[in-house]
Amino acid sequence: MRRISARTLLGMSTEYLWTALHGDFICVFDDGEIQTNHREVLYSSYAWDLLRDYPQTPIRTKHHVRAVLGDKRLGSNTHLDLIASVVWDVYDVYVGGYAEDGTCVPRADATVTLDMLAKRTYEITNEMYNELSYRLEEYVVSLDITDFIDVLDHPKIIEAKKPLFSVPLDKVTDKMLEDSYQAVGAVIKGGVELKKNPLALAARAGTVKFDQLLQCVSARGRVTEIDSNVFELPILRSYTEGYRNFRDSLVESRSAAKSLIFSKAPLQQAEYFSRRLQLMSMNVQHLHKGDCGSTKYVKWPMRKSDLGRLAGKFYLDEKENKLKIIRKKDDHLIGKTVRLRSVMRCAHPDPVGVCSTCFGELANSVPDFTNIGHMCCMLLTEKSSQSVLSVKHLDSSASIEAIVLRDADKLYLKVGTDDNSYLMADRLKDLPVKLVIAAESAPNLNDVNEIDDPDNLNIARFSELEYVGLLVGEYGKAEGVDILTAVSGRKASMTHSLLHHIRRVGWDLDTDTGNYVIDMRDWDWSLPILALPLKHFNMSDHSRDIAKMLESSVKMMQDRDKNVRPDDALIELYDLVNSKLDVNLTVLDVVLYEAMIVSAEDGDYSLPKPWTDEGLGVMSLSMLSRSLSATMAFEDHREAITDPISFISTNRMDHPFDVALCPREVFEHLERVGA
Repeated sequence: MRRISARTLLGMSTEYLWTALHGDFICVFDDGEIQTNHREVLYSSYAWDLLRDYPQTPIRTKHHVRAVLGDKRLGSNTHLDLIASVVWDVYDVYVGGYAEDGTCVPRADATVTLDMLAKRTYEITNEMYNELSYRLEEYVVSLDITDFIDVLDHPKIIEAKKPLFSVPLDKVTDKMLEDSYQAVGAVIKGGVELKKNPLALAARAGTVKFDQLLQCVSARGRVTEIDSNVFELPILRSYTEGYRNFRDSLVESRSAAKSLIFSKAPLQQAEYFSRRLQLMSMNVQHLHKGDCGSTKYVKWPMRKSDLGRLAGKFYLDEKENKLKIIRKKDDHLIGKTVRLRSVMRCAHPDPVGVCSTCFGELANSVPDFTNIGHMCCMLLTEKSSQSVLSVKHLDSSASIEAIVLRDADKLYLKVGTDDNSYLMADRLKDLPVKLVIAAESAPNLNDVNEIDDPDNLNIARFSELEYVGLLVGEYGKAEGVDILTAVSGRKASMTHSLLHHIRRVGWDLDTDTGNYVIDMRDWDWSLPILALPLKHFNMSDHSRDIAKMLESSVKMMQDRDKNVRPDDALIELYDLVNSKLDVNLTVLDVVLYEAMIVSAEDGDYSLPKPWTDEGLGVMSLSMLSRSLSATMAFEDHREAITDPISFISTNRMDHPFDVALCPREVFEHLERVGA
């Protein structure tokens, strides 16, 4: 087979290669060789325009599309991955990357900037779109209903769906639906059974939403009402098969109703929070190239799922005592507690800036003069808001999150076989046990004796318990414990069995707390005491929980200022956000940093540094106590103007909007400091 040097191909334009290159050959790169063909090289050649512009850069095998794809098909993001593999090598040669100790070392004589490379990348992407759209027109295929029918009629697809129809409809579980989806998905993506089917080709190339495709050829699954309560019976027919009974059509209609409702109040709330957070996040203004030298770290327990979202962060290799960058392939870090560099621990002297080492390798992607607080906030809130807006398209088969008890709680409770109810632990059977329920969680408990049959009650409306208490042991020696019984915003309710028990034995009232105390003697231990509502945790709930965590309230001021550890808060925010989205830790690191203050007790709402106190602030107070330009750009102008703190507090942070509120003062200051 003929051999052609990649350097020789670089000397020819892509336009020329379209006519001059044909057939299979071996392409020889600076670091190896690849057996390829003219199609793959033509596609790669567009990205090689960067190498033609910057010829000192080595041309490596990873700059070839086959190295980017591996065993995958060409997809919608292939060109981005290919260009990225080239542009960062150009950056390292012409601009400068990171040294082994993690410090950024740009070349002193560098004439190339990141903005120049970004501009060229945009031009190449546009050129690929324009040229390939018309040059490859003859290879474009379309879809029709027969392609869907071919998938539906495939024997392995029929076999994968068979278990759903082998039991009564009310016995179909979430696991059965999930197993069916996985089996159908494996056939479609396998590339063997449906090798030439256009629908399967689109799925393997990533040009269609795979969850939506499964609803077209597998079961529709469980659907939720507009209040996120899950309909008890799933829809087992697919969109392609069509709905053939009135119930399925009515249930599916709620998806459109939900989409309409979510485009109003829930989206408004998400965007309202987004605006407020953007104004606050702009306080983290500057990204400084280099290393501040901070020796304070955030301790992070590494899981396998974390590697992709922590990629680019610097961590301390304690064996070698030097900084290294986390990569997706660093499996050796799984299960370890890693010491991360974090903007929350950045020691850069700029009161509104952080260094690129604490920020992470993603600093290479940040253009000069970017307000990094606003940038990171936008990366988070745009995903959250878009998910709320696209609820109809993202709403696949709804599954209910199972209860997972902490080890300490397993001494007192156990999870029912349905994974959605609580029973008392077997070890308590021979002990005196009393159940403690907060009065505000069951305000109508007195009515339980007045109704004819508790079984007619809607337990989710009768009681909502975020916590339940247990007293174990004889009076005066009882062991008390409070157990969290809410899961993803779903609060537990007393079961009908427990309500019947309360009617039979009654309750006592704790005079100190006002809580109900129920004696559990003669209780049937095979019955659940609490159950969670069949409610799906949707994107609106998710957005609201993020806002609740970051904003907080004035009532929580003391707890957040002194008792909440920012390290723990970062892990909590990361877990919350990535339970539904996919956001890099660097983004959340900066977003949480803007919520931090030095001390509310001392009235110091500036961003903390390693040598100051630190705590989490209340957003409403932080906005009022930092630069008033952000407050005036938000709302409540009268309250801000009439609040004495607006005049008493003079130790305030700078904000980019200061120039709009006090232009003369800002420009005079800039002249004095020579900026």
